Amino acid sequence: MRDLARDAVDGARAGRTMTLTLTVVLAIVCFAVLVTTGQSAASEARIVEQIDSAGTRLIAQSDDGGNAGIQATAPDRLAGLSDVTWAFGLGEAVDVTNPALPDGRAASRAVVGDLPADLAIVQGRPPRPGEAIAGTGVTAALHLGPGLGTIRPVAAPGDDPVAVVGAFEATGPLAHLNDVILIAAAPEDAETLRYVYVMADDVAVIDRLEAVLRTSTPALNPSALTVETPAGAIALRDVIAGRLGAASRQLMAIVMGVGAAIIAVTMASATASRRRDFGRRRALGATRSALVATTLAQSSLGALTGITLGTAAGVVTLAATTASLPSWRFVAGVAGLALLLTLTTATPIAAHAAHRDPLRILRVP
Repeated sequence: MRDLARDAVDGARAGRTMTLTLTVVLAIVCFAVLVTTGQSAASEARIVEQIDSAGTRLIAQSDDGGNAGIQATAPDRLAGLSDVTWAFGLGEAVDVTNPALPDGRAASRAVVGDLPADLAIVQGRPPRPGEAIAGTGVTAALHLGPGLGTIRPVAAPGDDPVAVVGAFEATGPLAHLNDVILIAAAPEDAETLRYVYVMADDVAVIDRLEAVLRTSTPALNPSALTVETPAGAIALRDVIAGRLGAASRQLMAIVMGVGAAIIAVTMASATASRRRDFGRRRALGATRSALVATTLAQSSLGALTGITLGTAAGVVTLAATTASLPSWRFVAGVAGLALLLTLTTATPIAAHAAHRDPLRILRVP
């Protein structure tokens, strides 16, 4: 291995023209792919992320007729499933008012389970069991000030008031909860639920997770459950990602194809100019595989230098001119593909040169 590395370095120095050409070509290829396809990939990821924020991973279970009897233990059980990011449930809607200023009304629901990041506390603190938080859309209607206040069911004015200890702002697919008061409840203290929201880890597991939820949700009558998945949003996501991805792949294929052609011409010229050196080595006992390995190692030195320079230049250019960068996996994939392109193009040329008859090459006319 040490001899191979030494021969590769010596060959790269002796064949400066080929090494420099490979360096320049691979640098241009990596730079061009990153500033074109890389920018498209970053834009695609950003668009897909925006679509995902609209709820492509959210599954909603509902008891529309009130006959399913979703158990209050459902959110904790479903949150423990693989492929689930979080889960929480909501109980029956109950109209509430502020006892101090009872002219305003809003709907309240018991909430069971940990509050997700999409329900951000913007005032006060998260609720403990028996306490409430108000959506930003109802704080004014209930006259809840900076210190917030209390609420009481309209239909049960004699009940103890519930302290409102915070306000939240819901975003994404849960934005409709901004007009609701959420009263935290422990599973053992809550009655049956009307809704359970489950966030999947990835869009790809939605179908499988839907089937699991239909059979794993604790309910008195599971057949009465309605399970809604964002099929339309997922289809839109796939169409947009597919079209953007197809355009990016076509552009990258063109750039890589041109680079492969230039590499092939460069390697063919370099091996032709070194045919006597190959013949002399074969005559001295070098194996064909050793010659091929030395040639590929020499090519890799120039290629790796160009890949490093081109990748660094492409990333710096994107960082300076755009608001987003492609993922490190994409950058590493481009670099690996460029090196594979070099080796794939150089291998048949090196093998052909190594299999030529050394006596015929060395024969003096």
